[in-house]
Amino acid sequence: MEVEIELKFIFNAAFADTLYSTLNKFHCISNKTQFLHNVYFDTADRRLRQFDMGLRVRSCDGKAVQTIKTAGRVIGGLHQRPEYNEPIEGLRPELTRFPTKIWPENSDTQELQKALTPIFSTDFERQTWLIEIANDTLIEVAYDSGFVETNKGKVALCEIELELVKGDEKQLFILGEQIAHLPSVRLGNVSKAQRGYMLADNATFDIKPLEHSPISESLSVTQALLANLQHGLKQIQYHENCFIEGHQLEALCELLNGVKFLHQNIVLFKNEIDGLTQTPWIEDLHWLARSFSWLDEYFIQSRLLENKAYYLRKLPKSKNLIRQINTQQRALPEIEPIISLLTSSRYCQFILSFTEWSIQLEKSTFSGDKSNNIIPFARRTLDNTWNEIAKALNNSDELSVQQFLAYQGLLESALLTGLSVGNVFSRQQSNLFRSPWLDIKQGLNEFSMLNLIDEIAHDEPDNALQYEYLKWIQRKQNSLLHALQQSKQQALLKPVYWQEEK
Repeated sequence: MEVEIELKFIFNAAFADTLYSTLNKFHCISNKTQFLHNVYFDTADRRLRQFDMGLRVRSCDGKAVQTIKTAGRVIGGLHQRPEYNEPIEGLRPELTRFPTKIWPENSDTQELQKALTPIFSTDFERQTWLIEIANDTLIEVAYDSGFVETNKGKVALCEIELELVKGDEKQLFILGEQIAHLPSVRLGNVSKAQRGYMLADNATFDIKPLEHSPISESLSVTQALLANLQHGLKQIQYHENCFIEGHQLEALCELLNGVKFLHQNIVLFKNEIDGLTQTPWIEDLHWLARSFSWLDEYFIQSRLLENKAYYLRKLPKSKNLIRQINTQQRALPEIEPIISLLTSSRYCQFILSFTEWSIQLEKSTFSGDKSNNIIPFARRTLDNTWNEIAKALNNSDELSVQQFLAYQGLLESALLTGLSVGNVFSRQQSNLFRSPWLDIKQGLNEFSMLNLIDEIAHDEPDNALQYEYLKWIQRKQNSLLHALQQSKQQALLKPVYWQEEK
C-alpha cells in the first residue's frame, strides 16, 4: 500500500511554457513523457463508488497496472488517499490480487468481479519531472493534458500534480506557491475519477445551500474549528467549480456564504486559538469578501426579477421599474472578470495558504485530547449569540422597519453560529429552532427589496405614479411588519435546545 500526498492544480494548456520556465528554476533529476490510457471500472449500481473506492487499469508502453484507491480526504487541493497497485496481464481488473483487508465487511469480491464494467476512460499525455529541493526532499511534478471520455461524450482535462516522493511535506507547499503564480491556475479538489463519474452519470455541480458543519460532541475546540474551516472551504471550492462550469451568479452567492462562514468562525474561536486572527490567509479572506460584496445587491435585484418579475406585477407601469432594475444589474461585474478572479494567483494562494495552515494546526493538535471539549464552548457560544439578539428584539414590542433592518447583520451572524456549532447537540432541534429566525431573515430580505423600489420611486418624475408606488410600498411594509412581529414572538418562545443534558 502507498499513501499518495499530492497537490492538484487545474491549469490551462495555453500557458504550458510558463510551467516549463518555472520548473527550470529547480534541480531536476529526471524527466519523461508518457501517453497513459486509463479505464475506470465499477458495477452498474456504482458499488465501488458507494464504498468510496476508485478502480482503474492503466496501460502504458505495453504494460498494464491495476490500481484501487480507498477512502481518503481532500483539503483545498491537497489529496491524501491510500492506493494499491498490482501489475496484471490484460486490461481487465482482477480483484483477488488486492489485499482482502481493503474490502468492506460482508462484501462478495467474486460477485463484484463478475459485475464490473467499464464506466469511463481518461487518455492524456503526462510529462513528469523529479525535482530535488531543500531538506533532502523529492517531489514528482506531473503535467497531464488530455480527455475524460464516456459513451456520452468527453471533456478536456489539464492538471498539474505535485506528489511528495520523500522528505519534508512543507516543501510541497513551497513548490506549490510557485505553481500558484502561474496564469489561469487554481487548486483542484475534484479528482479525474470524480470528473469521470460526473460525466458518466450526467451529473453537474448543482448549487447547494450552506448546511450545518458535521462536528460531533467528541471533538475538542481546536478539532471543531478545523472541521468548521474545512467545511467552509468545501462550500467555497464547490461553488467555485459550480460557477466556472455553469456561470450562475447564484453559485457565487453560496461561495460568499462559505466566506462568511469562515469569517464567523474566526470571530467565534479567536479567544480559544492563539494567533487565529493573524493567520497568513486572513487578509485574503477579507479581500474575497470585499470582491463579492456586490452579490447582496445582485440577490435583491434577482428576487425582484424572478418569475418574470412576478413580485412587481400589480404595480402600474411595472415595465419601467423592471427596465431600471435590469439596468442596475447590468452594471454589476460580468462573467469574465469573475473567472479571472477565481483563476488568479491571489485566489489560488489563498486556498493554498489556508490548506497548509490547516494541516499544520491539525498536526499540532493531539487527537486524543478531550480536556477542552467542544460542548461547553458550543453552549456558551449559542447562549451569548442568541441572548444578544433576543435582547435587541425585546427592546420594543413593536419594531419599525428600520429597527428590524438594523439587526440584519446580527441575525445573519447568529444563524451562521448555529450552523457552526449546532450539530454538537441535535441538527433536527437546531433546524426547528432556526425556522422562525429564517422567516425573519426572509422578511428582512423583502424589506431590502422594498427599499430598492422606494429608491426608484423617489426618482420618478410623474407625481401621480410616484404616489401609487409609495402607497403600494407602504401597504407591503405594513403587511410585512405584521408577519415579522408574529415570527419574532414565535422565535423568542422557542426552547433553547443546547441547554438539554448531553
